[in-house]
Amino acid sequence: MAISAGISQKQTIGMVPEHILGKAVLKMSLQELQNFVQAELAENPALAMEEEVMCPACGSALVGCVCSTCGSRIVSETDREPSPKDESAADSWLAGESPDDSYYEPFARVAAPCSLADHLKEGIRTHMPACDVPAAEFIVDCLDEDGYLREPLLEIANRFGLSVPELEAVLRQVQSLDPPGVGARSLQECLLIQLRQLDTDCEDKRNAEVIVTEHWESISRMRLDETASRMGVSRKEVESALRFVREALEPRPASMFRDPWQTLVPRREAKLAPDVVIRETELGLVAEVVDPISSRVTVDEAYASLYSAMARRKNGFSEAGREQIRECVLSARSLIEALEFRRSALRKVAQEILRCQAGFLKKGPAHLKPMTKKQLAQQVGLHESTVCRATQGKTIRLPTGEVMPLDVLFDSALPVKELVKQFAGERLNGRPLSDGEIAERLGAVGIHIARRTVAKYRDQLRVPPVDYRLA
Repeated sequence: MAISAGISQKQTIGMVPEHILGKAVLKMSLQELQNFVQAELAENPALAMEEEVMCPACGSALVGCVCSTCGSRIVSETDREPSPKDESAADSWLAGESPDDSYYEPFARVAAPCSLADHLKEGIRTHMPACDVPAAEFIVDCLDEDGYLREPLLEIANRFGLSVPELEAVLRQVQSLDPPGVGARSLQECLLIQLRQLDTDCEDKRNAEVIVTEHWESISRMRLDETASRMGVSRKEVESALRFVREALEPRPASMFRDPWQTLVPRREAKLAPDVVIRETELGLVAEVVDPISSRVTVDEAYASLYSAMARRKNGFSEAGREQIRECVLSARSLIEALEFRRSALRKVAQEILRCQAGFLKKGPAHLKPMTKKQLAQQVGLHESTVCRATQGKTIRLPTGEVMPLDVLFDSALPVKELVKQFAGERLNGRPLSDGEIAERLGAVGIHIARRTVAKYRDQLRVPPVDYRLA
């Protein structure tokens, strides 16, 4: 058999580095994007970033003239209405206007509230030995919004070269500070700390301390008769002790250090930096992409000039220098294009979500319309994989202030979960509904799902089983 050699052409489709970079940048959340751009700025001398404009009220990065975090608006000199020439200095001060300032924040002269950490650290420096202060202040920094310590003691002890018993002694000193119950590692410990610090001595307090110390498991399942039998008291005495706990104790010791308006939004989610913000304006809902980076990343002027000069004439540049300048500038341009593509794709997705899910954004989860990422991709003219990357790991802030993952908007079961949550809070003949009864209620409104599906949704909603919802 004769073997012959020949040449043939074959066209293949592959991904160029620019496409790989664009897809990688598209998947990044805002925090990941900031870290990535900072790393690229350190490695590529042809990249430059314009100075970031910060909000004078909250310190967040500004995108445009309105802060996406606090809503403050920056007023330029051209937008400011001229004040009358005969206006007195006192009137100018009361109006918050100054010839040297272009921003007026009405709360700038209001005294800042004392935070829980500041309050505790002041007590630590006043009442604790100097050798215990560093570990105690670190414990305070680890407290969550409710005043609980969630960090393992072993890790904190290793950081300061202490044994766990030594650190527990420091923790007990922190727990002795005001507010009572701060620094507890569980609800049970929090209630015990408060009970032992109460000055009153009554039957309800003594029973409550026994209940919390010895019968926590039974009382957490609301087995009142079992608890009363074990304590040798009547059910009414147990109920009276629990009423005393509800009225005299605070399960969230740090709540007094939170402003009243902060209870209107979720505590942890509010700290997230959202990728998309839905804002309610006079003209209706508006979708904004939070991206204080893309518009500020540019090609360095010196490298841009060298690249232009290199393109005009070949002489005057070494081959190595020419290649380095070319690689740096092209890499910088690729990154800028990838950032712009990410912002453009997110903007299209956000505007389409605003158009399709206006009912959900205004009225809540029960009004969420079923929508898949494939349908969204067809509506915005992007590939389905592009929409998947654009929504992966991204968050959206609703007009209510709640920050939630974008993927929640594609959960077709969300309206059903909302009904499960609603029915779980209802009662039948004085007792909460079981999973089977919730399934029957759903069937009555035309939603037929199994009891185990109700249990799954209830677990996802962090609603306890019926035994734990007894009162």
